[in-house]
Amino acid sequence: MRRLGPVLLLLLGLALGEGPGPEAARARCLEVLRGLEVLALYREDGTILVLLGQERPLLLLAVERGRPFPHLGPLKGRPLPRRPFAFLKELSLARWVVALPGEYRCFVLHRGRVVGVLRLGEDLSPLPLSPPP
Repeated sequence: MRRLGPVLLLLLGLALGEGPGPEAARARCLEVLRGLEVLALYREDGTILVLLGQERPLLLLAVERGRPFPHLGPLKGRPLPRRPFAFLKELSLARWVVALPGEYRCFVLHRGRVVGVLRLGEDLSPLPLSPPP
């Protein structure tokens, strides 16, 4: 009976790992990252908040002196007209993906620093920011 526990854990791990793996999630995150657009801009206490996404908001960054930083929210401030940002071309992904129950998380980098997290569902579809701004 003592040996049954590790076998059950192994089988459970195999059953949970049947979906797409971290490599597929990272490839999908890269596709999503390349398709991000500026959805909205806000000014909050001298900082510009940039809401990025495709059809839905997926990532919120704070920009100071042209450099993005993580912003945990909530989104507030006064709206600004949309404009392109040069740093969008410099965004990349970390090499690792965190697999959590029901989702994958990819870390967005700017010049080697983590500035945000993209979330994918089990089916590799992008998950919007929670709570939505």
